[in-house]
Amino acid sequence: MQATVRTTAAEDRPDVATMRETAHHVLGPDNVPNAVPPAGEELDTLTAALRGHIELLVPEVERAARRLPENAPTRSSALACVGEASSKLRAPELGFAVLAGSVMYARRLARVLVALCDHYETVIAGVEQTPEQAAFVRLAEHCLTCSTCRAMDDQGVNVGLLCEEETRLYEEYRRARGRAAAARRVGHGHRAEVSA
Repeated sequence: MQATVRTTAAEDRPDVATMRETAHHVLGPDNVPNAVPPAGEELDTLTAALRGHIELLVPEVERAARRLPENAPTRSSALACVGEASSKLRAPELGFAVLAGSVMYARRLARVLVALCDHYETVIAGVEQTPEQAAFVRLAEHCLTCSTCRAMDDQGVNVGLLCEEETRLYEEYRRARGRAAAARRVGHGHRAEVSA
């Protein structure tokens, strides 16, 4: 298995479908009853591949994110994920050497690789704010300015009054999260079928 895979497209973009497939080999056992996680040489090979994919994708995500406006939520999220991914790569070097050959470490790498892939697809498309983020911002802005949502008792504790607008905005946010999760599931399944 190759540690870093690129397409032959003119833009020479990372092969995100292959990266996701590699991550699935490590994360799959969590989702399949009675499946045995990889071990031995297979685990070492997958861990090396995951590390290579992350090393390839981190600068790509960072470059694409930095092209977005500084106040873009997707930029902030992507850069935070880059930091998390970099820390996962350094984990064995920072005194956690026992993690280096473990399934636990490989799964941590796989989860951060999947997150990097998601962020890469968002920032490379130039999306400054996802519908989910926009819905959250609307909810937060309402809660920060609404007198009902901010009502306090004499001791400064929020009294938790029912606010119909907050309930409506929360449901809008919840639906946006659900649509985003469903799109990721469908998109990942479609990419897996295309790569098969």
